Amino acid sequence: MAGTPLTLLALVILIAVAIRVGWKAVSAPVPPPPITPCITQDVKGKLTTQDVTVSVYNSGHTRGLAGSVSKQLANVGFIIDSVANRDPSVRTVTIIGQDAKNPEVRLVAGYFPGAVVKSDPKRVDHEVEVVIGDRDPNVKTNAPKFVKVDGPVCLPSPSPAPSMLATPGQQPS
Repeated sequence: MAGTPLTLLALVILIAVAIRVGWKAVSAPVPPPPITPCITQDVKGKLTTQDVTVSVYNSGHTRGLAGSVSKQLANVGFIIDSVANRDPSVRTVTIIGQDAKNPEVRLVAGYFPGAVVKSDPKRVDHEVEVVIGDRDPNVKTNAPKFVKVDGPVCLPSPSPAPSMLATPGQQPS
């Protein structure tokens, strides 16, 4: 009987440690999904706005500016991936792509005269980010809708089309 209190104490400590480890595991932030690398695609010598995926981020305090810019870009054919807020703030429109010399980055930059263009080699998906501040970026909607390219271009992997079951309100028959 002398070992019973020690056994209970050991069990209590073991349960406390398990609760602490479990809580840390449950409350840890979920890591972001990995970026899907781009896929080399033949665009037949002409990269169009319909081939380029863009995310628009508002880094300023003007509400709805990123939404407005994304609509303007969608109206000229760009594929809009996401629209959101982002830190840190920028004064000048900033365009970020895998390499500032890539055709998809040059095509997007043509819609934002005077924009700062930056390279981010970690953008293996070749998606282009447009980061705007508080000023209206005056999107040049009459810019060319294509750039000429030599050979295939690496572009984001096309998203699968949503299935009928993924559409709200519809039931399979």
